Amino acid sequence: MAEHPGRTGSRARRSRALRFSAVLVCAVAALELISVLPAGHLAGGIGAGVVGSPTVDRPTGGEATSLLAEASASLGRGFGPAAGLPWTCTLGGSPTASVPCGTNAGAPTAVTAGHTSPSWTEVTPAVPSIREAGAMVFDARDNYVLLFGGINSAMIQDTWKFVGGTWTQLHPSVSPSARAGASIAFDTADNYVVLFGGASATSTLADTWKFVAGAWTKLLPASHPAPRYYAGMTYDAKDGYVVLFGGTNTTAAIFSDTWKFVGGTWTLLHPTVHPSGRELPAMAYEAAGGDVVLFGGANTILESDTWNFSAGVWTNLTSSVHPSARYGTALAYSGKDSELMLFGGATATGYASDTWTFSGTTWTKISTLVHPSSRAAAMVADGPSGGTVVLFGGQDLNGPRNDTWTFHGLVWTHTLPHLPPPRSDAMMTYDEADGYVLLFGGVGTGNVPLADTWKYVHGVWTQLHPTVAPSARVDGAMTYDQADGYVVLFGGTNAAETSFDSDTWTFLHGSWSSNVTAVGPGARAGEFLTFDAADGYVLLFGGINLSGLLGDTWAYGGGTWWNPLPSSASLAPDPRTDGAMAYDSGDGYVVLFGGLTAGGYVASTWTYLNGVWTNLTSGLSTQPLLGYGISLVDDTFDGYLLLYGGFFKGFQYNETWSFSGGAWTQLSPANNPGLNSFERLAFDPVDNEAVLFGGFVSPNQDLGGTWTY
Repeated sequence: MAEHPGRTGSRARRSRALRFSAVLVCAVAALELISVLPAGHLAGGIGAGVVGSPTVDRPTGGEATSLLAEASASLGRGFGPAAGLPWTCTLGGSPTASVPCGTNAGAPTAVTAGHTSPSWTEVTPAVPSIREAGAMVFDARDNYVLLFGGINSAMIQDTWKFVGGTWTQLHPSVSPSARAGASIAFDTADNYVVLFGGASATSTLADTWKFVAGAWTKLLPASHPAPRYYAGMTYDAKDGYVVLFGGTNTTAAIFSDTWKFVGGTWTLLHPTVHPSGRELPAMAYEAAGGDVVLFGGANTILESDTWNFSAGVWTNLTSSVHPSARYGTALAYSGKDSELMLFGGATATGYASDTWTFSGTTWTKISTLVHPSSRAAAMVADGPSGGTVVLFGGQDLNGPRNDTWTFHGLVWTHTLPHLPPPRSDAMMTYDEADGYVLLFGGVGTGNVPLADTWKYVHGVWTQLHPTVAPSARVDGAMTYDQADGYVVLFGGTNAAETSFDSDTWTFLHGSWSSNVTAVGPGARAGEFLTFDAADGYVLLFGGINLSGLLGDTWAYGGGTWWNPLPSSASLAPDPRTDGAMAYDSGDGYVVLFGGLTAGGYVASTWTYLNGVWTNLTSGLSTQPLLGYGISLVDDTFDGYLLLYGGFFKGFQYNETWSFSGGAWTQLSPANNPGLNSFERLAFDPVDNEAVLFGGFVSPNQDLGGTWTY
């Protein structure tokens, strides 16, 4: 554990050249080409815990007063009860029906925790590994950028898609063999991606594959280009076929032939004029001009000529102004800018980082304040009409890369992994109707309340953009209403906790809806909320507002709030905030643990069933000390409630506990998310794992990590 410094003020919560010498036998021409690069570009690659007490931890006298003052000023959420106020348990939200708290109603028999090898795993953003010379194209049928293969220290065989700022690895049952330098294009006429050739670790390839709807299929055309890698290839939209030009192989051949592909068939074309033989030319279709454009490449020298191809004819368009001679250059059509974009490549003096545009017959060099590092053999793809060019990886002075950049409106943007910003005090639950973990709001960097909505499924975060949503808020509560089939969100506060919310929202199929109820809980934050499956309704308890701590119990179902406690009820937890509550499906009741009360932090354990609150605390042999800012979730896979983190007496914890059969057991996972409080937990029954996100470690550091258990 580590001492928590508290929150103050408004902080309420809280050199490889472009060759295959490492894996292939290089041709003499290749060696001559490498010799023009500066020394240092040739290395590798293509060129080469504490056990809890069974008693309530309730400070007394000056210690209690000091703790409450501290809580009010800075701890956790930063708003606690005023010191010395006489808090008692209340019934049904009535301020006049108050009773003493703390009686024990018996202790169920303990059972052994179901998880034999408990383990926390950090979910790192999915990004393809470092590489160069992969094959990448925009798949217009499936509406995402598709990446296959490439090379680092070995040939790569994986398939990825990029959409909405997120990389996701695909796992087709069949795929091309590991390779680099393959040619790829989207065949609009046939409505699929086509991939040809490349180089494996032992040979040059001449196989043809199509990719459609997430599946690779090997085609068997009667004729095809000779085995090769580093050919230029693109779709010629005006003429209605894929065009392939040039390339090389391991026997020193440099090709200058032109092929077309359509309807699953390769046909050799015989233009009377054509570019000289070369490898690694930049080739793309300029939609505005309606022509295929080819620039540069290498044979025994580096080229700087520009050609277009239309109706089977090559025409030399080289003008006085153009990029310097280079190869391995990225070239793609920017629909937003209605012109081709060229970036980088390997020149006679090293790697380039300049950006050019091409339209009609004119090259224009543009100035960009931010851009990818100098590199060659990067993968590049255009996007939908008016969309964004995507550039990934390649080789720079430090070796292969795996960074992602977009080019849009003549501006480069470094696309970081698409994740929710760091935060604490968010609202999170599993949305059974939609099949994903749902995250909303919280407080982020700069003490700013958030109002963003995210979903998490199979390890991937995706931001949702509903047209209507709750206002920005901190420390509200959210759960899935199994009876009504939607998510329910209630309450919350602003970051400074000067105003509190009393609104009820529901979420279903990507949309938020406000539910205005005639009767309901008063404004609050830090309340306890879960779905009580035994009783068939959403259960709410306690929280805090400007008047202090709350101890009322509410039920929600069918769009209505009501008091579920019978008139004869005589027991309830004392008013509190920011503990945790979850339904224990194994034992068939709701469990409430911890929180901050008028007497300070508590480590009491309560159950709720059929309108009756029962205090188990005095009958427990052990339980967590972590009474505040904790997370609790029903881990139905392992068969127990799972508790993590928390804040207690100025310290944060990284303990993991289970609760089953009425008993707490401290677990000892080999790894854990670290010191944390005000993180959020949800259980994903599809992947059978608890998902933890965010949290708080210091007054100026909210967390943005995702962990699973």
